[in-house]
Amino acid sequence: MRLAGSALSVRTSLIGIALAVAAAGVAAPSARAQNTSGVSNADVKAGDRAVEYRAAFAPAHDGREAAFAHRLHYQHSFNDSWRARVIVSQRKRGDGDLDFRSATLDARWQFLEDEEAGWDSAFNFDVVIPDDGDGPGRVRVGWLAKVEPGEGPWELRGNLYAGREYGDRARDGLTLETRFEATRGFGDGFRFGAQMFNDYNATADLGGFDDQRHQLGFVAKGKIARGLKYEAGALFGLSARAPDADMRFFLSYGF
Repeated sequence: MRLAGSALSVRTSLIGIALAVAAAGVAAPSARAQNTSGVSNADVKAGDRAVEYRAAFAPAHDGREAAFAHRLHYQHSFNDSWRARVIVSQRKRGDGDLDFRSATLDARWQFLEDEEAGWDSAFNFDVVIPDDGDGPGRVRVGWLAKVEPGEGPWELRGNLYAGREYGDRARDGLTLETRFEATRGFGDGFRFGAQMFNDYNATADLGGFDDQRHQLGFVAKGKIARGLKYEAGALFGLSARAPDADMRFFLSYGF
C-alpha cells in the first residue's frame, strides 16, 4: 500500500507539473507555435481507430514573432502491419489570423514485432500538401523503433526521417530529422520522461549547430477515461534557431 501510494503521489506531482507548463502556454497572450509532432510509436495495432487534437505554443521572445499552431488527425489501422492517417493543420503568427497551413497523408508499415524480434520497428511514409503560398510541400520516409528493456517500466523510442521538399521555396537536398523519447511507467497507463527533437536542415546546407533546430524537454502522458488519452509537456531550445520554449498538449480518443 505504501508503494502504491508513493507511485500515486509521484504521478499526481508529475501530471501537475506538465499541465501547469502547458497551461502557461495556453494562458500566454500570444504564442509562437513550433512543434506539434510527437515521437512516433512503431507499434501498429489491428482495428485501432482514433481522432487526435494537438496544440503547441511558443511565447514570443528576443524579437521573434509569437505564434500558435494546432492540428487534427484521424488514423485507422487495417491490420497489425498497416495504418493510415490524415492530418490538417492551422497556425497563427503574432496578431495575424488563424490560417490553414497544410494537409498531410501518412502511412505506416510495421515490419518487426516485439513478440518475435524483441522490439517494434516500422517505416513511415508521408506527403505534406501546403496551402498556396505557405511554403514548400514535402515527401518523407521515416524509420521508427520502440523497445521496452527487460519488459520493465521503461520505454525507449527513436525516429529518423529523410525527406524531399517540392514547390515554392523548396530547399535542395534531403531534409533530415531525428527524435528520441525515454519514459517510465508509473501504473494505470501513466508515463513520464524526456523527449529530444533535432531538425538538421537539408543536406545541401546543413549549417552549424545553431543554424539547426535542437530541442530537449519533458513529457507526461496517460489515460483520462476509456479511450481518452492525453500528452502534455514542454520543449526548450538548445540551439539559437530553436524556440526558447515550446508548450504542447495532445488529446486523443480511440474507438
